[in-house]
Amino acid sequence: MHLTVPLLINPKAGSLFRSGLKSWLDDHRNDFTLVPTTSAEDLTARARELAEAGEPVIAAAGGDGTLMNAAQGLVGTQASLGILPCGTMNVFSRELGIGSRRFDIALDAIQNGARQEVDIFTVNDRPFLQMAGFGPDASIVKLITPKLKRNMGAAAHIITGLQVAVRHHPLITVTLPDGKSMSGTQIIMGNGKRYGGEAHLFADARYDDGKLDAAIIHQESMPILFEILGCMLQRGATRSNVSEFTNLCTFEECEITAEGTIDYQLDGDYAGTLHPGESVVIRRIPGRLRVCIPRTPIPTTPLGRFMSHPMVYAWRSFLRRAKDF
Repeated sequence: MHLTVPLLINPKAGSLFRSGLKSWLDDHRNDFTLVPTTSAEDLTARARELAEAGEPVIAAAGGDGTLMNAAQGLVGTQASLGILPCGTMNVFSRELGIGSRRFDIALDAIQNGARQEVDIFTVNDRPFLQMAGFGPDASIVKLITPKLKRNMGAAAHIITGLQVAVRHHPLITVTLPDGKSMSGTQIIMGNGKRYGGEAHLFADARYDDGKLDAAIIHQESMPILFEILGCMLQRGATRSNVSEFTNLCTFEECEITAEGTIDYQLDGDYAGTLHPGESVVIRRIPGRLRVCIPRTPIPTTPLGRFMSHPMVYAWRSFLRRAKDF
């Protein structure tokens, strides 16, 4: 039996048009019931209402920030989150093997895919799905205006990154429940391997192991970016490949303090500013989020992604049929 899935959507979001989702939805009217939302809070509330009404799958269209808002309403319920990734980076969708703006794969995951439970962590009770950053990377995100993001896309991070790289960055301290502490100028926490699109920052992180992976970088100015890029070029940091300026750890809970004023980001969106004398607590919440994932994830290697591209796949199918004819 074919079931229509409620789809949480912001009708005014420019990403619907830039990503091609709007025209794709026109061809899949029978698969979804559109549920317009007016704000992040409204989207969270509508997701919770639909879950409590017994909907088995509730889909959301957007980037990592939109998915985070939908997840906030679904955590701890029996409903599964379906993902139509139409944002700029779509990191969480890539982590799940759906990819970025691969709407046919996303639909197949919703209709025929598996259901996976993922951990949810919070920063002072505010949830995030994939990553949290304290320090320069959050300042980079803070400087990205909607206009810059609209005109430059992912390249906006490079422009603002150069501005932030020349600043002085205060020391940030991570304190674990056992009293152990580590300090650096940039803290990145991941509930998965990816950070910034397809790039891997953590080689061994998992979204269902009950722990966050953290990279604590003690560098100044531009070398912070070099340290992050170095981890990405090695397909993720491990204790055997990081430099002496980066410490790696895993935990279920920690406290963050800073000697000076620092920004922090959640899932690629600016989330707040931490001042001296203040602290934030990161912890895993008891309930998990159920998500729809494809039974055959998109390949992670460059060649694999190229071969799985819809156009390449179509040509390969055509050549196979021609050969058999």
